[in-house]
Amino acid sequence: MKHVTLEQFTDILEVMTITQSVESGFAITHFGYVDGRRTVAISTCYGNGECYILQ
Repeated sequence: MKHVTLEQFTDILEVMTITQSVESGFAITHFGYVDGRRTVAISTCYGNGECYILQ
């Protein structure tokens, strides 16, 4: 899991093919693909929010 800035996170979401999004009360998780690679993008709702990418 890689911690990314909000700007990097939004750049990834722009090119990501999202197959499912889940809101769990404390985070929003997007499942999908970037350039054919399975990708999970997580944004928490704590403070200013933390963003993580898993590939």
